[in-house]
Amino acid sequence: MENYPAPAVEQMVPQKKRTWLKPVIRLGIFGVIALIAFFVANPFTASSTEVGACLKGSVDNADSVKNTECGTSDATFKVVGKQENKSEIGLRLSGGSECDDYPTTDAYFFQGKKGATDGTLLCLEDLKNPGERAPVVGDCLPDGVVDAKKLTKEDCATARYKVLAIEKSATFLVDGSTVCTQVPSTDEKIQWQRSGGTLPQSRVLCLDDLKK
Repeated sequence: MENYPAPAVEQMVPQKKRTWLKPVIRLGIFGVIALIAFFVANPFTASSTEVGACLKGSVDNADSVKNTECGTSDATFKVVGKQENKSEIGLRLSGGSECDDYPTTDAYFFQGKKGATDGTLLCLEDLKNPGERAPVVGDCLPDGVVDAKKLTKEDCATARYKVLAIEKSATFLVDGSTVCTQVPSTDEKIQWQRSGGTLPQSRVLCLDDLKK
């Protein structure tokens, strides 16, 4: 009778339980949930909003301001300018004049902590109720515009004045000699103030008298 070798018996080596894996999985799940909750609770941030984007809501109610598609019926504002590292106190003192360099600005929105200097300022064009737009260099104005309550533009072929330069000045009403000094050909100076919109704006127009 032939003797056959006994079959080899595989030994099962017990594997160590990865006790560290569960906490990692739980932490990852918690992180995802927290991230989703953050974006649900904070769908809009000024710092992540770019120039050209549109918003809905009211700037007087920060919680109502949200991103929206441009061209839709609920689009209230369009972002025409953005500035970082601004303070709420500084904006209160300036009245939002930081947005003066964006000619279609009608309002502004600030997001940041009170007293901090790292907030974000958005300069906004009002899509529903835009204010009057400031003239630009090269525009022509009719005769009588100096005494007119509302500024109107006119074709340069028939106009009386042409805008040579535009300056910002808070002292024009007190001393007009301080403006347009860098434009020696200035014949007349008038102050333009925005009508409509929620953000005040004032400019001094240096004019050339075309009929002189």
